[in-house]
Amino acid sequence: MARAAQKPDEDVVFSPVLLPNPGHANGWPLALMVSSQTEARHNRASWAPTHLISIRAPDTKLLSMIDLPEEKHLQLIFGDTMDPEERDAARPQAIAETFAFVDGLPTDARLLVHCLRGIGRSTALTLGILARYMDPEAAAAALHALRPDAKPNRHVVGLCDSALGLKGKLAKQALRFPAKVWKPAKG
Repeated sequence: MARAAQKPDEDVVFSPVLLPNPGHANGWPLALMVSSQTEARHNRASWAPTHLISIRAPDTKLLSMIDLPEEKHLQLIFGDTMDPEERDAARPQAIAETFAFVDGLPTDARLLVHCLRGIGRSTALTLGILARYMDPEAAAAALHALRPDAKPNRHVVGLCDSALGLKGKLAKQALRFPAKVWKPAKG
């Protein structure tokens, strides 16, 4: 799915904005951003997300987060480990919950995805969300536009890759991060 040109009156905080998507149950055109927990807390009034995915490690708490009803705030609990054998590693259930949450978003949703630093877990999950609606390379380019300092957690990306049946294509794109400048992949 190609990126749509943003309309002059659109809030450019939540991007990339994609054309209405027939692959989404409600045609969600994908207005999202990814951040750290601190950025989310400090900018909650000006960003005003309608939906939130918070990722935190076990035995930690979210600090004065954005106040949204439970059905609009998905809380995932897993660490930033890349070892799937670790006790706090992400599990396939977290990816399934995320995709189910995204499937329920209304057309006008403004989704904010955050983890503690906004670099590993949240960017990996965002890459998986994007890859549901565009090919893996386009998803990686869109993630880079959202969060140039992204360093997607490879374990979480692997779980997304498996859930989407991409046979390593998404995982391969994740290896291109971090990148100061995004360049199309060489054939």
